Amino acid sequence: MADGPESVDGTDMEQFKIVLNTLYLCIAFAMTHIAKHEGAQAAVDFKAELLSALKSGDLNMALMEETKTFDFVIEKIEALGAPEA
Repeated sequence: MADGPESVDGTDMEQFKIVLNTLYLCIAFAMTHIAKHEGAQAAVDFKAELLSALKSGDLNMALMEETKTFDFVIEKIEALGAPEA
């Protein structure tokens, strides 16, 4: 977890898109890894706990500040399919 805000000076929108897509793919990779090593139900449970933590603000309270951003993040995580074990 980051200790403080990172400077994004000089970062363009394309770089943000690449970072967001990469993080999304990392979550999908983690779910597949969990499914392979702990079973498909463990991956489903991980996703459910992740969504719960996001929706409650346990991971990042700033996400709760703007409805549009919150909805976008939740929609992307909910769209992750259940990986095969």
